[in-house]
Amino acid sequence: MSYEKLDEEDPVDEWALRLLARATCLAPGEPIPHALLMLTLALPDNNLAVRLEAEDALNRLLELGLVRTEIGDTVRLHRLMVTFVRDVLAERVETAQEAIEQAIDKEVTRINETGIPGPLLVWQPHLRAVTNAALTREDSQAAKLCNELGGHLWLTGDYPGCQHYFERALAIRRRYLGEEHPDTAHSYDRLGFVLRDLGKFGAAGLCYQKALTIREMVLGEDHSDTAISLNELGRWYQAQGDLIAAKEHYERALRISLKVLGEIHPLTAEYLNNVGLSLVEIGDLTEAESYFQRAFTINKTIFGFEHPDTALNLNNLGYLYQIAANPVKAQHYHEQALTIRETVLGREHPETAQSLSNLGIVLRDQGHFEEARRYLEEALTIRETVLGQDHPRTAICLDHLGLLLQHLGDLDTAQDYLERALAIRRTVLGIDHPKTADSLDHLGRLLVSQDHPDTARTYLEQALAIRRKMLGEDHPLTTQTLKNLAGLPQT
Repeated sequence: MSYEKLDEEDPVDEWALRLLARATCLAPGEPIPHALLMLTLALPDNNLAVRLEAEDALNRLLELGLVRTEIGDTVRLHRLMVTFVRDVLAERVETAQEAIEQAIDKEVTRINETGIPGPLLVWQPHLRAVTNAALTREDSQAAKLCNELGGHLWLTGDYPGCQHYFERALAIRRRYLGEEHPDTAHSYDRLGFVLRDLGKFGAAGLCYQKALTIREMVLGEDHSDTAISLNELGRWYQAQGDLIAAKEHYERALRISLKVLGEIHPLTAEYLNNVGLSLVEIGDLTEAESYFQRAFTINKTIFGFEHPDTALNLNNLGYLYQIAANPVKAQHYHEQALTIRETVLGREHPETAQSLSNLGIVLRDQGHFEEARRYLEEALTIRETVLGQDHPRTAICLDHLGLLLQHLGDLDTAQDYLERALAIRRTVLGIDHPKTADSLDHLGRLLVSQDHPDTARTYLEQALAIRRKMLGEDHPLTTQTLKNLAGLPQT
């Protein structure tokens, strides 16, 4: 009876019918943000009269009881009403689906590009519903929606969730666009990104290499997308412990970006940051700091201080001072990064866990053992929950907690943590990875303190062999391992 009161000839009622049709295309029974519902109408920005008619139309639906208001600036369409409207407005709903997909895709793309997931959290069930409905067609628009939903889920730290949608986007693009298309390369790149974050390095490397091959062939060696693939391959090589190859790929990406995009660009900042990371890993801290500072200045200029990319720059400056044995200065940067990440990304996000872990490390290095333990244990809990118990970042927390407990005199528990970290690194990163060498070195030193010099020597010799192979004879870590071995009693 309420529905029959709507008259198509009345301009306000006509808008009300459009709103009903669009509301049924969103997640059934979920609160619909007012801004999202109005966005689906694609109202002209410069026509106030039309916008007021649309607002009157929503009020008309509320008066008739066809929708109801919810807490906050949202409305809800009952599930039974969704079924009814889809039946009586079948043609309008079919037309509305296309309009909604295009409107949501445009807005989600814009928000994802900011790097801040918060504004989309209340939209998430609707974005998922619209994407899943589009997937029944498996066309280019469905692939685009999958890509954007995957990107949003990645920003929230839901790596398994975003893997599913990136895989669907890739499958559609390979089928309909072919293997040698820039959009297919983009999907390979995105899938590689999340596979790396999930610790699936072998599969990630294959995706990155395919993306680079397509882009170099189709777009050319000096294209900005080619630089993206070079950068991601650099990350992959760094994760594998091949620091020289990582640095070469980062530097190639940076040269392209400076040439094509210019100095003041987020991608240029990202590549500067990654060159800096590779320099830290090979021991050139002075040069690394200059790259980090340049990246920080660019991101602060573009995004402002309270942004995830700026927080990443602060985190890496803190990491540099950790390595430089300046924990007080490192703590300053890590605290700033943690504040931004906790505010923008939330306490349970993997990047927040990174800041918690780093703060725990520098507090331990200053002798604040109990406070450090709280930070490291919280970081471990987040990583085990979000990333899994066998993830390389989980191993980082286990490793540092082991070192901390060694300081506190709990040698048995320390050994358990260090052995768990070593097992993860051997399995996921490989037996010749620098991080595996770190675990071997830490276990060796622990065993020295437990008066097991022969077993300690075995671990330290393995660590030395890896560091000589992967870092070189003159690297500070190689030198330190040699000193540790020299200090062992002769047998």
